[in-house]
Amino acid sequence: MKKDYAVGGQAIIEGVMMRGNKGIATAIRIPDGTIKVEFKNASSIRDKNKILRIPIIRGFVALIESLVTGIETLNYSSSFFEEEGNSESSIERFLNKLFKGKSDKILMGIILSVSFIISGIIFILIPTIIANLFKKLGFSNVGLNIIEGVFRVSIFMMYILAISKMEDIYRLLQYHGAEHKTIFCYEAKEDLTVGNVMKYKRFHPRCGTNFLFLVMIVSIILLSITGWSSLGERVLYRILLLPIVSGFSFEIIKWLSKSNSKLSKMLAYPGLKLQMLTTREPDEAQVEVAIASLKAAEGIKETDKTIGELLNMGNEILKESSIPSYILDTQLLLAKTLDVDKLYVITNRNLKVSPKEEKEFMELINLRKGSMPIKYILGKTEFMGIDLNVKEGVLIPRPDTENLVEIVLEYIEKENYENICDLCTGSGAIGISLAYHKDNINVHCIDISPISNEVVLENINKFGLSDRVRFINSDLLKIPIKEGYKYDVLVSNPPYIKSEEIDTLMEDVKSFEPHLALDGGEDGLIFYKTITRESKEILNSKGLIAFEIGKDQGIEVSEILSSFGYKNIKIIKDLSGFDRVVIGKNSI
Repeated sequence: MKKDYAVGGQAIIEGVMMRGNKGIATAIRIPDGTIKVEFKNASSIRDKNKILRIPIIRGFVALIESLVTGIETLNYSSSFFEEEGNSESSIERFLNKLFKGKSDKILMGIILSVSFIISGIIFILIPTIIANLFKKLGFSNVGLNIIEGVFRVSIFMMYILAISKMEDIYRLLQYHGAEHKTIFCYEAKEDLTVGNVMKYKRFHPRCGTNFLFLVMIVSIILLSITGWSSLGERVLYRILLLPIVSGFSFEIIKWLSKSNSKLSKMLAYPGLKLQMLTTREPDEAQVEVAIASLKAAEGIKETDKTIGELLNMGNEILKESSIPSYILDTQLLLAKTLDVDKLYVITNRNLKVSPKEEKEFMELINLRKGSMPIKYILGKTEFMGIDLNVKEGVLIPRPDTENLVEIVLEYIEKENYENICDLCTGSGAIGISLAYHKDNINVHCIDISPISNEVVLENINKFGLSDRVRFINSDLLKIPIKEGYKYDVLVSNPPYIKSEEIDTLMEDVKSFEPHLALDGGEDGLIFYKTITRESKEILNSKGLIAFEIGKDQGIEVSEILSSFGYKNIKIIKDLSGFDRVVIGKNSI
């Protein structure tokens, strides 16, 4: 005989409810990705009345209590997924006023009643009507009851197959599988880890699916005694015998959970096969929810999660949010949380992580889930071989811009240029990387944005460049012109996207990166025109002007430079073969 475990459960919306020795625990993966666990002490009217603990009777009472608890739990879980801004409806206000705050219980009673009526029609009335058609063919009472049972099972299977095609129902069936696997692992006395739980089967003999199948079998046996009377009487018999049928089925389920006999395995087999329809293989994140629920229901103190468990959790959340680089992003975000490198989290999956660190990690995962660029979350990006600080409010420097920096570095070396102006500097990526790679130059990083000011100063101090790099807050070249500054090189990656194209950009770009650094006006050329005109007042004779451009702007920007007297104009392509940089020499 096996140990009589008291743990049972139910799948709910994005979660699992478990009933254990300590109480009832409901664990839900809420929209921000964290697991919320609600615990309440389990109290049953059976504990207060000896009669209700008598075999058969206790089974029917347990069924009613399970239905009530199930509906309460489903209502609780659904409350986390209501649309934002949903306020109490006029019907809810009316019911609360009418029933003086007891509308939830009244509604639950209505839901239960309606559920019984619908279930009665689908699983009692319709199969009985169909089986009654076979009476004229001379079938015995037992045969007619078997036919009725077959149709009942068939209707149930078709119903499950139909609703399992829905995405939300499919996930509910996955949580059902997670519930079973977790209970199996617990019954085997293994540690409740995701890895341990995942290796168990998702088919459990104590499942409600087995209970429903046994109800059908027991009803065939008991109802065969009543004969085959009129349709109305047969429906009435089924309703009246429901407490006895459910009570017997409950006792059989309890026996199945404790027995290893051949008979118990035979009785459990059909119900286990039906669970192929009512469960699905869960993912690791769903198993984590089931584990949290069971631990709370059994009073098992939650242990710290491992690096591996957090990686699995983050991967699943970002994957479901259609983040293409979900594996890499999860590794980087956990590495940031733990203040280690990516290799560390990959090679130390079994190390424990504190609850505080887990909370911080989930906060970062939720930012990325909302499409915030990973560079903003990390607060840094690699550019020209250095890690630059970045933050929301400045453009994230792209690898394409490295073409511009490399070309300007070549001219600085060849022409011995010393004074550089990085206009529309953003994070300071161009100007700071130039100063980092060339010791003999001085750079002014110019931008109108106060956030740019903050980030550029961080990068200047980070790389110890305060003696050669300075930030100037200016609307394009107004301040340098006013102060009479002169430069050998003006380099700029100005906004060059057409205004009408901003809304077509990727979600993480258009929703998070500053439009100030993206929007180049109606034709995408407004900044090239203004900068080129103003550059004539600050650029030294034979000085270099160098622009990053959009892939289809080479000719137009070249013509702008030419119109202001620039010579030796060149369009330079990137590694993909697209126009990427335009340069020219001041003719003055």
